[in-house]
Amino acid sequence: MRLSVVICTYERPTLLAALLHSLIGQDGAGDGETEIVVVDNSDGETARPVVEDLATRAPLPIRYLTAHPANISVARNAGCRGSIGDAVAFLDDDQQAEPGWLMAVRDGLARYPHDVFFGPITPHFEDAGAVTPAARTLFTRLGGQAAGHELFALGRPASQSFVLSTANSIFRRATALRDPDPFDPHFGQCGGEDLHLLCRLGREGRRFGWLPEARATDFVPRHRVGTGYLVRRHFAGGQAYAATLIRTSPAPLRDEVMMAAKSLVQIGLLPLMGVVMLRREAPGRSFAIRAAGIAGKLLWRRLYPLYRTEAASLRGS
Repeated sequence: MRLSVVICTYERPTLLAALLHSLIGQDGAGDGETEIVVVDNSDGETARPVVEDLATRAPLPIRYLTAHPANISVARNAGCRGSIGDAVAFLDDDQQAEPGWLMAVRDGLARYPHDVFFGPITPHFEDAGAVTPAARTLFTRLGGQAAGHELFALGRPASQSFVLSTANSIFRRATALRDPDPFDPHFGQCGGEDLHLLCRLGREGRRFGWLPEARATDFVPRHRVGTGYLVRRHFAGGQAYAATLIRTSPAPLRDEVMMAAKSLVQIGLLPLMGVVMLRREAPGRSFAIRAAGIAGKLLWRRLYPLYRTEAASLRGS
């Protein structure tokens, strides 16, 4: 089975180079069954020199595409259209594939019937001393489940502690990426385009599986562990969750009313939640992060442009 590894990138050439090096050094990379497709979503095409340099000496094809405007869904869709694999893996440009990742992906595709697979993600924090439990939870995907264990986008069991996303994921093209543009650009500035697709697939009866040996690391810069970013991220995450649930529902009005009712109950329970979380987080931070997520579920119609806001703040710093 041919595999395409799609990497969407935006103005992070150094991190992109590290990811590409982690892939071209994998066992089996040079057997002709794998390609890498880099989709540059930046106006300045900052990834082009990195790709062109490595493509001349890599053991597998590395192709460079551009996608505009800056919108993660536009970039992911361009990667799907521009790749040729029977399966498409997505890695974020701030991740690295650990040794054995490629062979674990191929083994999973050969052994298990699932339509989409997910591997573990271990965060590498730029400032380990500033990490809080909320940040560690947000950027970690770990579990003790065996290979092939069933995962869920909707109705997650208590044993599945993480929300599914495209970071370190593998899709069978024939069953999970059938649409020409599977990712909805409506979510392209907020995030959640991956959850939206996965919820649609889940409602169609597609199956999701765990690959514990397909491990990746995730570089988390200093600013992403701060309270300000975590509040914005949880607000955007609450919006994306609510918008996904309602927009994919067979009874959207019913689910919108239920979402609002549950969110209002959660607001009433916030003081109690704050007391419970005193042992894990500073009380002010705990309250703000939890409240932001609930507020996002209520104010879901106009999605917050998380990616654009983060990029603008970094340019201004």
